Amino acid sequence: MILKAFCRTFINSFVGCGSPIFSNLRKRIRLMYRFLVICAISVLAPVFSRAIDATVTRSVSFATADNGVTYRPYLEVSWQVNPRSVHFSKMSDGKISGRIRTDIVVKDDKGIVNEEHFISQTSPRSTPEELETLTIIDTRRLRIAEGKLHLLFRLSDMNDSSAHFDHIDSFEVVIPPGAPYYSDVQLLDTFFKMDSKTSFERNGRQHIPMCADFLGDNKRNLHYYAELNNLRSVPAELYPLVHRVRLAKKKNEAFLADPAVSDTLIGGRVPLILGTFPVGKLTSGNYYIVLTLEDRTGRVLCTQCRFFQRMNLHPEVSEVPKKAIKEMLADTAMEKITVLDLDKTFLSKYNLAQIKAMLKMLLPQSDPMQTSTINNFLKNPDEMYMRYYLHNYFQSVNSKDPGKAWKEYSEKVMVVNKKFSAQGTAGYETERGFIYLRYGPPTDIVTVTNETGALPYEIWQYNTLTQFSNKKELANALFLFYKPGQMIGDYRLLHSTVPGEMMNSAWRMYLFATNNASTSAGVNMNSRAEQYFSGR
Repeated sequence: MILKAFCRTFINSFVGCGSPIFSNLRKRIRLMYRFLVICAISVLAPVFSRAIDATVTRSVSFATADNGVTYRPYLEVSWQVNPRSVHFSKMSDGKISGRIRTDIVVKDDKGIVNEEHFISQTSPRSTPEELETLTIIDTRRLRIAEGKLHLLFRLSDMNDSSAHFDHIDSFEVVIPPGAPYYSDVQLLDTFFKMDSKTSFERNGRQHIPMCADFLGDNKRNLHYYAELNNLRSVPAELYPLVHRVRLAKKKNEAFLADPAVSDTLIGGRVPLILGTFPVGKLTSGNYYIVLTLEDRTGRVLCTQCRFFQRMNLHPEVSEVPKKAIKEMLADTAMEKITVLDLDKTFLSKYNLAQIKAMLKMLLPQSDPMQTSTINNFLKNPDEMYMRYYLHNYFQSVNSKDPGKAWKEYSEKVMVVNKKFSAQGTAGYETERGFIYLRYGPPTDIVTVTNETGALPYEIWQYNTLTQFSNKKELANALFLFYKPGQMIGDYRLLHSTVPGEMMNSAWRMYLFATNNASTSAGVNMNSRAEQYFSGR
C-alpha cells in the first residue's frame, strides 16, 4: 500500500506540457534516482551560468509494424538537467519555477526524419531551499527510419536566452534480415510496476533512465533493459535457445563469472529483458554489459552490449590488497595510474580548492569519458583520486617530469586568464578560453562591435586546425562568438564549422536579434559574419 501510494504521488507530480518533470522523490523512496545534493541556491540573484548542465543518452528499439511481421525502429532520448544550472523566476503567485525549451531533431542525408519541440516547467517551489529536492529528468520516443541518422538535441533556458545545452550525435540503424536481433541496451536508475501512461512507461512498469553511463560510489545495483526481436526467424530445430546477460572488461570476451544470468527460451516467446545486477563488489573500472543469444548447439545467433564505467571507492570486501587497488585504479578513465606517495609529487603544495580548479583547467583537453570523470570528481570530490588523476594525466604528457608538463600547461592557462577573464570568471572557464586552450591561438580574430542590426561578435579563423575528436586536419576552421546582451559581459560560442563543436544553423536568429532575423529581411547580408559563414 505504501508503494502504491508513492506511485500515485509520483505520477501526480508530473507537470508542464505533458513533460514528466518530477521532484521531492528523495523524501519518498530511496530507490528513486536523485541528483547530487544541491548547495544553497540564490535563484533570484542576477547570476548567469555558462550553459545548462545536462547529460543525454539515446537508444534504439523496435516495434512490430501493423502487419505483425516487420519491425519499425524508434529512438528513445533521455536527459537529466542539473537544477543549479537553470535560472528560476518568480511566478504570479510568488512561487519559484524554471522553464526549459527542448528541441529534438533527427535527420538523415535527405532531411528531417522526425522532430519534437516543447516547453516544460519545473514544479513550483515556495523557497530557494526547497529547490534542493528538485529533480529534472525527461524522456521522449520518436519513430525513425533505417540508415545513417543524426541527432540534434538542444535545451534552452527560457529565463536566459544565452543559456543552453547542445548535443549532436550520429548513429546507424540496421534491421538484420531473417535473423534475431537485440534492441540497444538501456541502463536504468530504477524501475517499478505501475501501469500509468507516462513517457517512462513500458509494459506496465515505469522505467527511470540512467542518463550517464557512470555508476558512482553510491550505486549498489545495475538495472538494465533490452528487447529481443524477430525470434520467429529461428527454425524450430534450433530450440531451445539460451539468452545470457554477463559483464565483461572487453566486448564479448573475458566474461566475469559473477554476476551473470541465463534464461532458456522455448517456443516463440519474445522476452523483455529486464533485470538487476548487484555491483557492490564490482571494483572501479570500465565494463560492458553483454547480451548473447545462443542456439541449442551453443552457436551465437546475435549479441548486443553497452559500455559503462564504475567508480567504487568502497568495494564490499573485508580488505582490498594494495595490488588490487593498483589494478582497480589502472582500469578507470585514469589510465595506467600508479599508487605513489602523493606528498612527494608536484601536487603536494596545492590544496583541495586548487586541485578542483586544476581539474577544470583540463576540460578543454578532455575527451567525453575524461570529461565525465572530471565532472563526477567536481560533484563528488575525493581528494586522493583527484590527485592521482592529475598526476597520471601530466605523467602521460611527460613521463619523466609530470611537474614540468603541468608548469607548461599552467603557463598557457595564465595567458588565457589574461586575455579572457570577465566579470569574476577565470579565463579558462569562459567559452573563448575553452577553445583557445583546446586548439591554440587562432590565425586571425575579427572583432565586430558596432555593426548595424547585430550584437557584438568575434570571428576566429584557423587556417589549419587539428580536430579534437579524430585528430584530422581541417582547413579554414571558423568559430563565431557573440555577446547575448548587456547583462552578459563575455562572449559566448554561437556557431562553429568544426565537427564535434557547436554547429548552430540558426545562428543568424541569435546574432541579428535586434532585427527580425526570422526572415531574410532581418539579416544584414553585408555583415562580416555573412562573409565568413554564408553557407557554413
